[in-house]
Amino acid sequence: RISIPNHDTTMMDHSKTHTRLVTRSNDITGDGNFTQGCKFSPDGLCVLTSTAADNILRLYNIPVADSLPLQHDNQDLSQPFTQHDDDDDVVSSWKSALSIKGGDSVRSYCWYPLMNSQQPATCAFVATCRDQPIHLLDAYNGSIRATYSPYNALDEMESPTVLTFTPDGSKIFAAGFQTDRTIHKFDTLRPGRDSDILRLGKTKRSKDGQKGKISTLCFPGECNSAFSSRNVFAVGTYSPGSIYVYDDRMPNGDPAGVVLYGGVSVMGHGKKFVTRKRRFENISISQQNGMNVDDHEVDLDEDYQDIFSLAKVRWYQKRVQTGVTQLMWSKTGSDCGGGGPNDYWLYSASRRSDAVVAFDLRMLSGDASHPMRGVASFPRDSDTNQRLEFDLHQDGRRLFVASQDCSVKVYDTLTQELLYTLDGFHDAVNGVSFSNQYGKSLLAVASGARRFDDQGENDSCSTCSEEEIKEENVHLHNAPGCLSLYSICHGMADQKSQ
Repeated sequence: RISIPNHDTTMMDHSKTHTRLVTRSNDITGDGNFTQGCKFSPDGLCVLTSTAADNILRLYNIPVADSLPLQHDNQDLSQPFTQHDDDDDVVSSWKSALSIKGGDSVRSYCWYPLMNSQQPATCAFVATCRDQPIHLLDAYNGSIRATYSPYNALDEMESPTVLTFTPDGSKIFAAGFQTDRTIHKFDTLRPGRDSDILRLGKTKRSKDGQKGKISTLCFPGECNSAFSSRNVFAVGTYSPGSIYVYDDRMPNGDPAGVVLYGGVSVMGHGKKFVTRKRRFENISISQQNGMNVDDHEVDLDEDYQDIFSLAKVRWYQKRVQTGVTQLMWSKTGSDCGGGGPNDYWLYSASRRSDAVVAFDLRMLSGDASHPMRGVASFPRDSDTNQRLEFDLHQDGRRLFVASQDCSVKVYDTLTQELLYTLDGFHDAVNGVSFSNQYGKSLLAVASGARRFDDQGENDSCSTCSEEEIKEENVHLHNAPGCLSLYSICHGMADQKSQ
């Protein structure tokens, strides 16, 4: 169902938002078996996910296009609510078209960015499992097309925890290694062990560079005109949490690899960060305005004061320091109706953080007059170490946020208002992926979480019968996860007379 708060919007009439459950998976079984995120293919015709207990990569084809409703901006939607359990026989009939058994727990997977179902040669994705090399897998039959093996300084093959393609698909970036702070850059057309090694510091324990194990890595997409370079990418790390932006166009003068010096800290840590923080605390607003010390009573613009709000800076630091789990660049390019004020935004989610935050990359921490801080926050329930994903609409105006309270929250990125909430799931929502291909807005939602039995949890419940306790245990601890597909339509708001 959908919960819609009462507030006005200028572009979309979200009181007429209609969300329909198209289908739901019914082949994910087993105790504690749940989905781990989900990703739409670039052409929007299939969804890729993995399951935790059986270590299987699952590919689902979306239903026949004729069965999906078209999105009409001027459509009159009189019934904005959706029942989750209508037509259970039809809805709960989504079975994976392809299942690939992994050698161990699946750590990361990513679609080939130029994938098109009409061209079978492009239908592929990369995936890596624990203690396994990187495999380029065929999306039609599951066969291994190529293998990429990252080796560390001890000449040992080490599996990464983060995988991603460059936007043009020519390179594969692998990171998140246990032994060193490195990024392996593979040529997609040259499988094997040969790779360019990009280092975040001279050694794992050296004080230079970005600290922590790499947890996420992302490039600006095609729908971002502010950062047109395909060599710029953002890197996030686990504790100590940090976000840096790099450009890999550097001469390779060291045979051991390139040290990525010059990375710009969006949210940093370490000695230099402490120095910048102290310098920021000692800066007075009067000095920044070029005024005398006696001119403290001059009224300043509210936004200008907000830039120098130390409390806000610390608030955003706290949302990142627990460990970054996902980064995403804004989608506001010219091809997506761009030109908005958030063209330069970088979105971030972290473990045990109650909000998805956005940073304006024009206000970085390298200059004391523009201290590091976020520009927007989007609340959610996330008191867990589990990775809870988010995704952006193609136009960049709507943000879909997975939440631990069994719901998906949809925000307006410009006003930071909660537009509506899609709830009614049986477990925590850990993954969302949006696609707007062929005139249809589709949202894939992955739900499920790992549960641990507490032996004394039900001992204090003297009024509960054995049947009720057994039913609760089955529902909370043994229920498998689920992958759902929703169709979203929006009605246009009535234009107000000038």
